[in-house]
Amino acid sequence: MSDSDALNSVRHIFVLMLENRSFDHMFALSGIPGIHAATSADTNRFDGVTYNFQGGAPDRMPSDPNHGFCNVLTQLCGERADCSQSSPYPARDNSGYVANYATTTVRSGLLRRKRPLPAADRGKVMLGVDMPAGSPALHALATEYALCDEWYSSLPGPTWPNRFFVHGASSDGLADAPSLPDIIKWEALKGFTYPNGSIFDRLGSGNYRLYQHKTGPVSGRIPQVAALKGISYFDVRNLDRFERDLSSGYGARYTFIEPAYGDIAFDTYRHGSSQHPMDGLAAGDRLIARVYGAIRNSPLWENSLLIITHDEHGGFYDSGIPPRPAPPPGDGTGAHQNPHGFDFSEYGVRVPAVVVSPWIPRGGVDHRIYDHASVLATVERLFRYRPLTDRDAGAEDLLHLLNGPLRPETDCPRELPEPAELGEAFDDDEEIGAFPEEPIEDGSNLQAFLFVAQSAHREMVGDMAGLTRFQPVQTKGAAQFYLEEVVPQLEAGGEAGIPA
Repeated sequence: MSDSDALNSVRHIFVLMLENRSFDHMFALSGIPGIHAATSADTNRFDGVTYNFQGGAPDRMPSDPNHGFCNVLTQLCGERADCSQSSPYPARDNSGYVANYATTTVRSGLLRRKRPLPAADRGKVMLGVDMPAGSPALHALATEYALCDEWYSSLPGPTWPNRFFVHGASSDGLADAPSLPDIIKWEALKGFTYPNGSIFDRLGSGNYRLYQHKTGPVSGRIPQVAALKGISYFDVRNLDRFERDLSSGYGARYTFIEPAYGDIAFDTYRHGSSQHPMDGLAAGDRLIARVYGAIRNSPLWENSLLIITHDEHGGFYDSGIPPRPAPPPGDGTGAHQNPHGFDFSEYGVRVPAVVVSPWIPRGGVDHRIYDHASVLATVERLFRYRPLTDRDAGAEDLLHLLNGPLRPETDCPRELPEPAELGEAFDDDEEIGAFPEEPIEDGSNLQAFLFVAQSAHREMVGDMAGLTRFQPVQTKGAAQFYLEEVVPQLEAGGEAGIPA
């Protein structure tokens, strides 16, 4: 069969985006031949100690590695990097990962107060995962289908702006996590707004579906995509419906899937399925296996393309130097909209990306340069939609990987290996001490997810709840109390409103 047979056959694109892992951290020690990966010769030096890249990554990190814009710039360019005017970057040598991680804090003692990261833990951002043991489903898919070893996050920053890029090839000038003024702007505009709209606007109603894995703490069961103007919380289905939905009559061209983010309220990220560094890999790997298995064993398998990636690197070391330049979105947004003067002409750090389809030959390693806008470029070029911005217009797509012929049923595994729980069990009775009264920091993930929850709450009950606008919540305990009351109501209302 020809390439055109494959392109004519693929009618459904699925994307599962996980959290906060770099390519080298996940794949450098995977044993997959031919990849561009770190070796023990890759080092960071800090406080008189040299740290080599090597194996032995813990299943859960003792603290959350930094990944805000200024932190990423330090990681890429060293301790003297100045993030006040950083486009283009200064010289990039990946020398600041350990130095930046050393500035994080851990909670210890009876009251779980914040203390400096112990010196013995500083080098943990330089350690790679044992993929066959820690994330065997993702490892199996990388060996069975195609692994992209030059896929970069869309900007050197955290979750929210990078996830905005996968939905619209722009972050409307946002280079960091959203602040309260950003959220007030969203409130006025009825959600985060792209100058040229999102991929969901391009596709139109009925041509896309959204899912989230609804498990674990309530604060982690709020979909980020519902912050977008035009997307309601109630548009996002519980992943428990996924297998049933795929079994018959599934017409969506594009499907985006979010994990459970774990305990966002108290910054532990426990009991999610996103592969967050403080939560471990196993639950996320099971989510990968579940999503793949649902598609693989559905009537859609021969017409499907599945992309699995991580939104950003999460502060973990990567040896890749982000290529330059990246095409700025060119949608009227840019350096004047963020305090760093960042003009979006640079990519962020490299992240894992695996592409799955029965039209992809086994075991390929793709060295083309991608970023999250490549998801949009693939959707747009396959289904003949106009690009949203200059970023997706110039992005490499994935269609060349569909070079067939169609692999026989016996050549595509129906099930994937299960991960072992490598870390110790969580102590759910651990004293959290000062956590509930701690103020919510401006620019925190929790603040932005509260916006989504309040918007959905207002949509569901209106003025009866007294929610006429976004109301900032002051403490983590108050946020947890609110979400524990409201999120189950939202979930019940959402399921009641979605047709079977």
